[in-house]
Amino acid sequence: MDKFIKNLIEGNNFPPKGSVTFTSSDHVRFQNNQDISGHNYGANRRLVIEKNIEDGEGYTVTMFNLDGMHPLWQNNIQMSPKRMRITNVSDNIVQLRGYGYDSMGASFADYGVVLLIENEEIIRVQLNMYDRNISIVYLK
Repeated sequence: MDKFIKNLIEGNNFPPKGSVTFTSSDHVRFQNNQDISGHNYGANRRLVIEKNIEDGEGYTVTMFNLDGMHPLWQNNIQMSPKRMRITNVSDNIVQLRGYGYDSMGASFADYGVVLLIENEEIIRVQLNMYDRNISIVYLK
């Protein structure tokens, strides 16, 4: 079994170095539990989960837009790096929730990620933005 995936499934918030990626070509956006977008086929995103880049507890989670650079920021970061830790594991579902604050004082706790893992591979990701009651489900 991939060691990094194993750490996630075991709920280990102190993983060794490493990372795992999930690439999506479709997502559905929900607000207040209502589908507000339908499928967005061809919207290519990549979620990267890596050992906390600050060497502390947990993980760093970043989302990239694979369809090109942002015209203002000149990068392809869709969601800036968020510090998260595993809060729950149930069978093949791993939940992570942000903790701490960014350099501007914004709370990482406003963000969470739910991973569906099958056969040692992430097959679906749900990004939760708790402060806005928005969830985006990313599909392969």
